Amino acid sequence: MKRWVFTAFLITIGLFSAQTTVHAHKGIVDDSSTSLNAWCQSCKEEDVDIEGEILEHFKQQLIPVSLDECIGVALLNNFNIKAAHSDYISSKWDYRNALAQFLPEVVFQGYTIYYKGHVLVGGVVPDNVEELAISGSVNVTHDLTRGGEQIFEAKAQKLKARANLNNLDFTKDEIILETSRKYYALLKAKLSVEIQLKNLYERTAQLKLTQNLMEAGLGTRFDVIRSKSEQALAEQSLIKYLEDFKTAQARLSNVMGIEVDTSLFPIELEVQPFTLVDEKLKTEELFEIAKYSRDDVKTLENQIKTMKQQKNKIYTEFVPKPRFLYQWQFQGTARAGVYSNNVVGGYIDIPIGSRLGVGTVTKANSMQAKIDSAKYNLQQLLRDIKQNIISDFYSAELLKERIEIAKKQLNYATDSVKLAELRLDAGEGILIDVIQAQGIKNNARIELLNTIVEYNVNQIQLLYDNGTISYDNIVKNYTP
Repeated sequence: MKRWVFTAFLITIGLFSAQTTVHAHKGIVDDSSTSLNAWCQSCKEEDVDIEGEILEHFKQQLIPVSLDECIGVALLNNFNIKAAHSDYISSKWDYRNALAQFLPEVVFQGYTIYYKGHVLVGGVVPDNVEELAISGSVNVTHDLTRGGEQIFEAKAQKLKARANLNNLDFTKDEIILETSRKYYALLKAKLSVEIQLKNLYERTAQLKLTQNLMEAGLGTRFDVIRSKSEQALAEQSLIKYLEDFKTAQARLSNVMGIEVDTSLFPIELEVQPFTLVDEKLKTEELFEIAKYSRDDVKTLENQIKTMKQQKNKIYTEFVPKPRFLYQWQFQGTARAGVYSNNVVGGYIDIPIGSRLGVGTVTKANSMQAKIDSAKYNLQQLLRDIKQNIISDFYSAELLKERIEIAKKQLNYATDSVKLAELRLDAGEGILIDVIQAQGIKNNARIELLNTIVEYNVNQIQLLYDNGTISYDNIVKNYTP
């Protein structure tokens, strides 16, 4: 009983001395400090100054951001999206160029020649000539469809433009997914730093307590050394998570298309699980949605259609190719005057294919093999999508159970710490029980945080899997 009273007295002295010297953690904590020890005995979880700790460590001004803001910026600035958009614009102009091939070719040709001197008339009689000859013509030619070649080329370019548009949309889906993943990675790193900072405060408080007990003759040097070891371990964990936080910042900034060294800081004080995919839908229903919604599937389908049109274009090398010509021509001299005439012509080429037809057939067979390969790739893509849907669907079910278990685990760990502290204060327990209980509680906090973040990312991944991921679908239940 006397030991309990004396221990309470020492703690009271520590609390009183802290009121005028409380400060934030800066790097490695001084073992002789009593202010941090006393503050940790009275602080609450939300009192941990995570922002101040990160500012002190990295010396950079933090920029508060939310998930919806990060996705919005990424959709505007991401360089993969810009590249895909440029590809789409290029393919649109290629399609318009293919349509332009149906227009006739119009060419104006003209010349003037000045003659002065002696020439032979009939190759025998010399004559003195000074004349300005004038000649010009307007030529209009039209290849019609070049045996259908222009028709198939236009169709191919149109389908290619569609494929590039689908690829642009799919790239946006990928960037939404990656931005969400990296945002949650940064949020997890931030909250992990907070947990480790709280853990360091507790370890420092325990160290000061063991030092006070040893000075009062109620503790041992072994307890102090063990507390120092626990404090050093807590500092190591904090530095590790600070490093993870900085890495996560750079990754998120990179995918957003902003300066990579931008110091982003999630605004959430905690993370809560939220469901994005209708839980009534089964895997088969999600897969059916994916087959008609996934833009990468649409991209590959349009690429196959493009290659089929290109194969048809190859076979036009066997088709007769009529051409049309109209020419308005004028000729004369400056002295005798200028006279005009009109010429209308029709031509037809009857080819037998490239290189006696062998070149045409081999090119067509090569294109067919590419079409077959693309079809196999499409089938494999659909199988991969189905596999991912099944995997992520059942992961969602298990993650919900793990969240509930992690919550119970944290509650049990919190109660265990309280009981261990009460037993120590009452003289019935030992310090190692408190250290172990607090270590278990710290791990339980990390496990709950990791599980919730994993579940939220899983829900976004499921939206991506079935082709319904979008800015609106992600942020509709988002309440930072």
